This record gives sequence, structure tokens and C-alpha cells, in this order.
Amino acid sequence: MKDIKKREIELLAKVCNQNDIPLKLAKELISTAQKYSYENVSSSKRVNEYQEIIDYHSKNNQ
Repeated sequence: MKDIKKREIELLAKVCNQNDIPLKLAKELISTAQKYSYENVSSSKRVNEYQEIIDYHSKNNQ
């Protein structure tokens, strides 16, 4: 689990550096977004949103 978290932080840092965004700000935004999404969305809707995000990024990376 620690390896996954470490890898996530490394990837986030890489994206932040590419876009001139402070890492601390990105972490706070992600944390806030997760908090609100889990509070206001059903689990099935959340799965659909995650799938849409994955599809969107996989199309952009090809």
C-alpha cells in the first residue's frame, strides 16, 4: 500500500511540475474533490464517473 501511495505522489508531482502547479495545492484539491464526491454521489454513479475519467484519459494518451 505504501508503494502505491508513493507512486501516486510521484505521478502527481510530475504532472504538477509539467503544469506549474504547487504539489500542496493539487493534493488539497484532490482531497476536497474526493471528500465531496463520496458524500454526494452513490457508489454506482461514482463507478460510472471513474470509468468516464479513465476513458477520457486513455483517449487523450493515444
